[in-house]
Amino acid sequence: MYEPQTAPPSSTAEGGRVLRDWLAENRRKNPVRWDEESGSCEVFGFAETQQMLRDPETFSSDFARLVPPQETPPGQRPVPNLLEGHLSVTDPPRHHKLRKLVSQALSPRAVLELEGAVVQITADLLDAMEGRDEVEMVSSMFNPLPVTVIARLLGVPASDHARFRAWADALVSANHDAGAVDSSRLQVPATMDALLLEMESYILDHAAHRRRHPSDDVLSRLVAAEVDGERLSETEVFTIALMLLLAGHISTTLLLGNSLLCLDADPAALAAVRSDPDAVPGAVEEVLRYSPPAPLMYRLTSRATSLGGVDVPADTMVASWVLSANHDERQFSEPERFDITRTPNPHLSFGHGIHFCIGAPLGRMEARIALSMLLERCKELNFAETPVYYDSPTIFGVRRLVLDSPVG
Repeated sequence: MYEPQTAPPSSTAEGGRVLRDWLAENRRKNPVRWDEESGSCEVFGFAETQQMLRDPETFSSDFARLVPPQETPPGQRPVPNLLEGHLSVTDPPRHHKLRKLVSQALSPRAVLELEGAVVQITADLLDAMEGRDEVEMVSSMFNPLPVTVIARLLGVPASDHARFRAWADALVSANHDAGAVDSSRLQVPATMDALLLEMESYILDHAAHRRRHPSDDVLSRLVAAEVDGERLSETEVFTIALMLLLAGHISTTLLLGNSLLCLDADPAALAAVRSDPDAVPGAVEEVLRYSPPAPLMYRLTSRATSLGGVDVPADTMVASWVLSANHDERQFSEPERFDITRTPNPHLSFGHGIHFCIGAPLGRMEARIALSMLLERCKELNFAETPVYYDSPTIFGVRRLVLDSPVG
């Protein structure tokens, strides 16, 4: 049997192609791989990943039993448990109730009403770039856009948006050196305790204010929403707000960076998108398939099972490579070709089944508007320096991308 190397290659700019090749080799020879040494499982195929995501009873999202109880020093306020109320790490029936609560707050109407704000925020960010010789796009546009949108969605005052961006940046940097199937990545490092307590105090103070003085924002809806007479606990309110901040921030930030990289590498696709704004949504979907911001998804087996013909014991950490599944030759025709007209395009970048990303419509809308407006005002894509990628198995994209005179 084919035995690949245990650890995946780096996902940096230099190693990105090597990582894709490593995933392709595993996918073709070993779509599901059991690692006896680590007692973990990696999944590389589309059908196998889809099977895993369709079966939440067998492949649990509740990782609480892998995380030891956190000890609180005497006299210190307990650090919030980020696994409580986090939709992506909660199983039914609790997951269904939490999702209904969040859905009431993040309704299609609420997302639609944000479109004007996204247009204005994007225009302001582009105006600030005008006349500059070089612009670092991640810090100037790709990061502040989604963080500002989430802050507005939560009802955070504009004066605190910079604080939200700093919090998001600090939390995204945590645990990036953990291995692909290393359960330690489920824990927030102790060095982040003070930051989490600061964030919790801010969010809960803001939530308490919204209980007394409700407004038309997500936080007001979260503290007021009910399902079967049940409201969210304070920890759940904080965790969901944090989930919206992190998931809504980093995924869109990476998606926008990956979009520029993919279009720059394919002049025909770039020309097509420039000439026809209606092609932008298809381009966004193909970027999601080709270079998914979150290349991995995790599950924990609740019982012994079989996946792709491989026996997987109970209590096994399963890491599914979405980046590989999205390039599976058994599912996609010419998967290594970047094709903005690909139809259908059933990529798994937003998940599948009951955990399909609840923020997907917002992320798609932000990317569509930002990419359209950027390409309209940026007549040429000239990288002033080599893009700097995140070196992490859980993040696929750039953390630094400098353009030469992007906006005239």
